[in-house]
Amino acid sequence: MTRPTKSRSNPFHYHLYGALLLMGLGTLLTAQTLQTVTGEGLGMTHDAALSAAKRDAVEKGVGVIVASETLVKNFVVAEDKILSKANGFVKTYEELSSSQGPDGLFTVTISAMVTDILDEVVKDQLALDLLLSWVRHPRFLIMINETNIDDPNSIVAETEIGRLMGARGFDIVSPSLTEALKQRNVNLASIQEDPGQAAGMAAEFGAEYIILGQASSKATTHPMLGTRLSGQANISAQVIRADNAQVIAQETFHGKSTHIDAHTAGVNALRGAAEKLSEYLLAATVKRWSLEQSNARLLTLRISGVTYQTRRQIIETLKSEIEGIQSIDQRSFSAGTVTLAVQYAGSNEDLGSQLDGKDFGTYALFITGETPNGFDLAVQAK
Repeated sequence: MTRPTKSRSNPFHYHLYGALLLMGLGTLLTAQTLQTVTGEGLGMTHDAALSAAKRDAVEKGVGVIVASETLVKNFVVAEDKILSKANGFVKTYEELSSSQGPDGLFTVTISAMVTDILDEVVKDQLALDLLLSWVRHPRFLIMINETNIDDPNSIVAETEIGRLMGARGFDIVSPSLTEALKQRNVNLASIQEDPGQAAGMAAEFGAEYIILGQASSKATTHPMLGTRLSGQANISAQVIRADNAQVIAQETFHGKSTHIDAHTAGVNALRGAAEKLSEYLLAATVKRWSLEQSNARLLTLRISGVTYQTRRQIIETLKSEIEGIQSIDQRSFSAGTVTLAVQYAGSNEDLGSQLDGKDFGTYALFITGETPNGFDLAVQAK
């Protein structure tokens, strides 16, 4: 399909061509629920080759969507992008072989169980543990602005979310640190509308993600319940990345319970709503990570000591010379610091090894900081 150009008189024309195909076949394969395939990958490091082998396994077992985007300037091709996305997940894998060739490149071959059913990953603790290891066990800060009946200091839902996600292997920031943050009289309701502020709070406590939400419950009478009360609870929350304030999941759930005591009815209703929310947030986060493992993922590069001219050189050089980078978009440029959103297929270790000390002739890049979702770098003159 071709996207219409903005204007025939405009010298810039954008064309988008899309096609569905299976690598090497030209048709889209409908995957079985679970199948074992062999994947092979090549990379500058072992981790990069392993990541490539996982993507190869998913593409063979599930299929891949390929889109081509061409930028035409003054009727001459200025930029051509081919983007691919595999809509499947690696459940488990076994490394069959690994070798390094005379050119220094690594080749890794794996046997992988792949699926297009997310529950195959979510419900299997071994598969989830492997995924958490791949994303380097990021920490989650949980803050729920919560009221149970007439108790404005309730922490029932917040505690339940932490308990359920912690039981699945997620690294949760200590509740005592969360409470210390609340003691500052932080207005959680206002932060709900500002993902950037929420992300800043998460980063302050060393968390890579924050689960921010609100919950409330009430107890009412009903003729059919006799002396028992109906507890009704609502909870809504979102998962936000700390490094770029990106909202990766959000939803609202309802819980209900009956009890002769109003407070208990509210507590049980909040727990029920929190359990539903936890299951959803866990599945949504696991899906995001699993797709990133099979495809490119979004990383943030913050580079300081940059001039307006060197900014463009750095972007173009990274796009052409760093293996695994599929696209780069500039997010901001201020006070000599440029922030880049990078779609990268590979591990942090592999990207870091290529970035640190990268030579640009009269200057070089050096890593000054790292998170699971990106790097801080500085330009140093030679």
